[in-house]
Amino acid sequence: MKSTRHSALALLALACAPLGSHADVPPVDSIGVPAVVICRNDPNGNPMPAIHMDKVIFRITGPLQAALAADQPALDAVPVNSRLDIKVLDNPRTVADLKGKVLTFLHAVDNPANRNAIVIDDVDYAVVCRNPSNAAGN
Repeated sequence: MKSTRHSALALLALACAPLGSHADVPPVDSIGVPAVVICRNDPNGNPMPAIHMDKVIFRITGPLQAALAADQPALDAVPVNSRLDIKVLDNPRTVADLKGKVLTFLHAVDNPANRNAIVIDDVDYAVVCRNPSNAAGN
């Protein structure tokens, strides 16, 4: 009885399977096009592009060398091996060097040793349209 039930289920599965099956995996798109978004035109008719921002979530895993000696104590005070984040402007027409952005933000030297001491855990982003009336102080 058990083998008959399994055989019946196998036949039912074959009968329900599509004849010309295909995968629903989307194709790979390797062509990068900048994500430039125009929100609206300003009062003068000029296009107003959206502002692109990245939230880079990272960890510092070792000592970092400050770009200026006077900044070293402040850089040494940044927690090591803790998840940290920065928010930076992004240019949708370029490739983002995330470690470079973190080091620049922290006023650290962009060198191989400092790059090795940064681990990028995640990146979030935002695209914001400015309000031209608010920008004028209204």
